[in-house]
Amino acid sequence: MSSSKPNLHRDITSAGKPHPITPKPPASSPNTEHQENIVHILKNHSTISAWLNSKTDRKPEAFILLADDLSDSERDALLQVTDIALDIHGDLIKRLAEVERENKHLMSLSLTDALTGLYNYRFLYKQLEIEMVRTRRTGHSCSLMMIDLDNFKLLNDTWGHVEGNNFLAEVASTIGQKLRPTDILCRYGGDEFAVIMPATGLFDAMRIGQRLRESLSRVPWKLDHAVSASIGLAEYQPDSRQEVSEFINMADRALYKAKKTGKNRICFEAPPEKAVETEPVSHMEREVLLKRDDGSKA
Repeated sequence: MSSSKPNLHRDITSAGKPHPITPKPPASSPNTEHQENIVHILKNHSTISAWLNSKTDRKPEAFILLADDLSDSERDALLQVTDIALDIHGDLIKRLAEVERENKHLMSLSLTDALTGLYNYRFLYKQLEIEMVRTRRTGHSCSLMMIDLDNFKLLNDTWGHVEGNNFLAEVASTIGQKLRPTDILCRYGGDEFAVIMPATGLFDAMRIGQRLRESLSRVPWKLDHAVSASIGLAEYQPDSRQEVSEFINMADRALYKAKKTGKNRICFEAPPEKAVETEPVSHMEREVLLKRDDGSKA
C-alpha cells in the first residue's frame, strides 16, 4: 500500500523484511478526535486496505478497512488507533477482499429479482416493516399497491416463456418510469408486482394506480387486445396495529376483488374497523338511568 510516509508502518506479509514501527501513544491520553476521523475515513473511501488492531487488551484482530487512498492526515489519524498496515498485495488480504466483494454480491442477489432487476419479496417484507414503523412515528399513512397483469398466461402459452420474460422486463421498466422517486417497486412473483408508497394515502395511491394502468395499456405485446392490469390497494394508518403479513393480505384481497369483478380496474381494501372501547357503567350511573326511565314512563 503506497504512502508518502513510508516509516509509518511495516509490512508483516513479507517475512524477514521488518520496517520501523510507529511508537504507540500513551494509553492514558486517548484522542477522541482521532476516533471521529476514523469514522470519517470509513464513510468517504471505497477502496480496500487492511489493518491489524493491536492496541486492545484482547487478542489483536485484523480487519478490512475500505480506505486505501488516504490522505496524510487521515493516515496519521488511523495510525493513532491501529498499529500495523498489511500489504494490500498479500495473498491473505487479496482473499479477504474477494470474500468481502462476494458477500456483498450475494447479499444483493438475495434481495433482487434476476429477471427484472427489481427488489424481490424478501426485500418487500423487510422494507414494509420499516415503513410501517415510520408511519406510526410520523403520523403519515403509507400505502401498498399490488399489480397483476391480465391474461399474461395467454401470452406465455401463445408465444412462449422467452417472449413472456421479455414482456415482464418491459413492464417493470414502464412501471418504474411512472413512479415517484420515493416509491419502491418490487417483483412480488410471476406477473405480479408490488409498490410501497411511503407517506401516501389511498386517494393519492388511486391516482398513481390509474396513471400506471394507462401507461401499461400502451406497452406493445403480441396479443390482439391491449395490455391491462388489475390493481389492489391497501393503506396503513398511524394507529394501525397490523403485522406486515396482514398488510400484504389486505392489498392482495383488494387485487383479488379487482380480478373477480372484471379485471382492468383498481380496488382497495378498507382498513379494519377500530374497536370502540367502553367503560362499564357504575352502580350509581345505573340507578340514575333507571330512575330516568321510570320518570319517562310516568
